[in-house]
Amino acid sequence: MSPRRLVGLYPAAWRDRYGEEFLALLEESRPTGIALVDIAWGAVDAHLFPQAPEGRFRMFTRLAGLAALGVGLILVLGALNIGFGNPEQNAIRVSAIYTLACIGLVGIHLRQVAVRPALAWLGFVACALGLGTGAITFALGLAGALPPSSGEAGFHADIALWLGTAVLGGTMLAIGLFPWPVGLAFAVGAPLAMIGLAISLTATPPATLEFLALTGIVLNGLGWFGAGLSLLAAQPRGGVLTPQT
Repeated sequence: MSPRRLVGLYPAAWRDRYGEEFLALLEESRPTGIALVDIAWGAVDAHLFPQAPEGRFRMFTRLAGLAALGVGLILVLGALNIGFGNPEQNAIRVSAIYTLACIGLVGIHLRQVAVRPALAWLGFVACALGLGTGAITFALGLAGALPPSSGEAGFHADIALWLGTAVLGGTMLAIGLFPWPVGLAFAVGAPLAMIGLAISLTATPPATLEFLALTGIVLNGLGWFGAGLSLLAAQPRGGVLTPQT
């Protein structure tokens, strides 16, 4: 789609105020792939919320922020064993984590990709692969094709998930668009959570390992929570095409 047609997706009042600047930006750097999705969401947002200050304030970014907040809350409550006491509740919890984390991850990526594209894609792909591996293994477990949380497949799924999360945290720190405690919580929390893998291999795990594993999960939860707050507080001109400076 041509830059002029992309600008034409936005309402007239928005085009009158921001159209020329946005068109010049599109002509200078032709968006592709996920950036086009963000532009489309921005157009919907501009039509639904024309009163939003300083132009479009991405609807999907707000949705992703809420999703990331949900991931953080569920992870922390699960680690503290609050509200998830039976297998059915745990199945709902894990399903919600994977679903919301995917939405939150896309929002994180949209927020970073214009600033440092290579690093943003590295963190996105690594975490997406980890989430995908874990989700597929979990689904197979629910279907009875695999043990839900044990065995070699579950072990490798956990490894992929936490490695992907650690890489995401490292790239977030390097890009610097999110507050540094958010990236640090991911980067440090994931290796600590991986200690939980060692726990699953021992009949009587040491209390220290259990504590470190729970600490890692809580840190990851706080990381998602912080990412969600950052996405919700993002300024209208920050994001894929016009990053904050």
